[in-house]
Amino acid sequence: MCIGLLLDIIFFIIDIIIPIWNSYNSGKISAYRRGLGKLLYTLGGFLPMSYVLSLIIAIVLGILGYISVSTTVFILSFSGLVFGLEIIIWGVIATYLSAVSTVRGRDWKAGLITAYNAFATIFDAWAYISSFFSNLRDARKAIDSSDFSVIDVLIIFVAALGVGFIITYAAYKEGLKSARTRYWY
Repeated sequence: MCIGLLLDIIFFIIDIIIPIWNSYNSGKISAYRRGLGKLLYTLGGFLPMSYVLSLIIAIVLGILGYISVSTTVFILSFSGLVFGLEIIIWGVIATYLSAVSTVRGRDWKAGLITAYNAFATIFDAWAYISSFFSNLRDARKAIDSSDFSVIDVLIIFVAALGVGFIITYAAYKEGLKSARTRYWY
């Protein structure tokens, strides 16, 4: 097995675990601040999970030959354009929240997380800006291709959104339930 494929699989697994964890924590936050919890759920749980699932579905279906190469390229490029911006917005929110936690808690570990979030957000923004026009060009070429299928794209996105919602909403509800559970000894 190729080391690159193994690393891709590891990163996909991590990219699935993180939105589930974010959804669970968003449920806990919603018990105390409903609006903030729902915002964090949408930006940190639901949309990233849908993004990862759309990539996985497109790659698997493309490798198996069920969808055309141009459809696969379009999904990968479009996901980079749309969800890349969402990742930057999520990074700004996560950096802000960890900075508030650092200031209020006066904890050096939270300061390290804030520094990491800031660095990761800057890196993500740089990667998004530098790849924006190539992703846009690839998406346009895929649309102009004769074997491009809008129906396949819609089915993949609807499936990714549906499965992503089911998984993350279950984690969100568990987080909400755990925050409301009171233990009396």
